[in-house]
Amino acid sequence: MLAVGWLIQMLWSVCMVLLAVVGLVLFLAPLWAAFSMMGPPHRPQVLGGKAAAMQTFLKRVPLLWSCPRGPLDCCSALNLIVFAIQMSWQEVYFEQHYDTDRVEFDVKLPGDSTDGCPGHVAIVWINRVKGMPDRHLPPDAPIVLLCPGLNCYSAALPGTTIYASLLERPWRIGVFEKRGVGPAGGKSPVCRLSSPAFHVFGHPSDLHEAVQHVESTFPDAPMHIMGVSSGNGLTGSYASMYGREVKNLRSVILLIGGEDYNCAFSPPKGTWFSKIVFDTVLLASTRNGFLERNKDVLCAKDPQAYKAAMSAPSLQACYDICMRHFSGYSNPAEAERRVNGFSGGCECLEKMPVPFLYVCTVDDPVAPGGPRPEWISVIKECENSAVVLFPCGSHLACYDSWRFTRWVDKLAVQWVDAFESLN
Repeated sequence: MLAVGWLIQMLWSVCMVLLAVVGLVLFLAPLWAAFSMMGPPHRPQVLGGKAAAMQTFLKRVPLLWSCPRGPLDCCSALNLIVFAIQMSWQEVYFEQHYDTDRVEFDVKLPGDSTDGCPGHVAIVWINRVKGMPDRHLPPDAPIVLLCPGLNCYSAALPGTTIYASLLERPWRIGVFEKRGVGPAGGKSPVCRLSSPAFHVFGHPSDLHEAVQHVESTFPDAPMHIMGVSSGNGLTGSYASMYGREVKNLRSVILLIGGEDYNCAFSPPKGTWFSKIVFDTVLLASTRNGFLERNKDVLCAKDPQAYKAAMSAPSLQACYDICMRHFSGYSNPAEAERRVNGFSGGCECLEKMPVPFLYVCTVDDPVAPGGPRPEWISVIKECENSAVVLFPCGSHLACYDSWRFTRWVDKLAVQWVDAFESLN
């Protein structure tokens, strides 16, 4: 009886200590956050973009030179967790908040080692915030085309607050949806694969077919392409492969992230939190969003590869298996050449045909420390390409107030403004 009583007393003491620690953290965290916001604005580091015209554009973007501090900049993990909760809420209420139109396209893959692998992609036009007046835009209104993140689509970019910021300008706002993305149970053909070919980042050739359609519909409209999170890989690859073929393309911007796909999910400075993000959260959503949803069509092609991808221990291993077996190309070298513009490095940015800005946060758990040194060495010598390193912001949270508004949304608007205000 004495032993039981002693054990109960010890457990009670431990619980009291834990409660005291949690209470202290909950008490001190807001004070720490408030104190951090009282400091001077962050001074981002801008590298590259040596051409005179590019320097002019960069200087016209205020947030590249002075960025407000955020309430959660003290903890990158907490920043991302809060953003994930906010993003989930926004996805649920997306259809209630925005009036949209959807245009779908049939696409095929080009190349020698493919049978074309027919599929479906879409552009979702974000017309207005519901309850606001209709936006009557001329045919030559500037177009902002966004490419969503890894398993994301128009309702989860990730996050949708950027739409409201962009809609404040007289611009057309579109979202490209790659093969196989969309809500669970979605009825659109884009939500399911019609052939056993997909790429978790998206095929640049599919995006090009959609861009060509937009350009033929609005032949006099300048176009700006924005990548978000993993959508930066598709955006950057597309700009390097097809940018010269788009006569009205004015600029390209990558918002937080972007890497060679062959090492995108195994960052050199990865942390325990990075591993949770990649190999727990995103691995599960990739299995559910691409593999389980399309089990029948993928197993019909290669059941062993499907099983290997489903049992892969990491997101990078899952990507590698899917790239080898489900890219749509039988020749791995051709698949790499047609899909991954950053394969082996970012040298493609040296010949970028339009102004190109790569936005990074140093505390990003997806790419801790920012771009790898080899990338920085290349970009800082580029004429039309530049990288900006913000010290804080986590992965797209980028809060700048206790209302949880995001400076990255404002940066996107300022970037396009830098070009369109000159016309």
